[in-house]
Amino acid sequence: MSIVLSHFEIKVRHLATMEDFYTRALGFIVTDRSPPGDHQMVFLSRNAREHHQIVLNESAEGNPNAGSLDHLAFRIEALDALRGLHGALEAYDGPGGGLALETVSHGTTWSIYFRDPEGNRFEFFVDTPWHVAQPVRFPIDLSMPDDELRTWTEQKISSLADFQPLEQWTESHGNRLDR
Repeated sequence: MSIVLSHFEIKVRHLATMEDFYTRALGFIVTDRSPPGDHQMVFLSRNAREHHQIVLNESAEGNPNAGSLDHLAFRIEALDALRGLHGALEAYDGPGGGLALETVSHGTTWSIYFRDPEGNRFEFFVDTPWHVAQPVRFPIDLSMPDDELRTWTEQKISSLADFQPLEQWTESHGNRLDR
């Protein structure tokens, strides 16, 4: 099974300051941001094939967890491999067992979230063939056959902002990076 590090999410206290640093000092571009409201997130990338490599997640001022890692995310090549990992995690009975598995889609991925025995949070995911503006999150049933899961997911996201084939988004994202 091929597993590749994809992105990480950081909890930050001052979103505008952090966005400025990552864009001006490190050359990342903003690929998405959450709509105005209480909980703000900014998605950043320097890779034409990655919607985001870093997510800045604004935490409340004074939050002791601000400035810490929220999760690490790894890409897996196929739904069967994701299902196999899900089964292995469900069967895990070592120290800190009961990993509180959560299966969700972000419209762009089918994902499993869980915490390791010391509480570190992970996401393992398979890309969907679509792009939608982020953040998006809804529960999924990985026991559905591939075709059924694809059809159900597409129906769920086809009316969302920026819905388009992944290849189309990748091309326009690459053009933005080339400027």
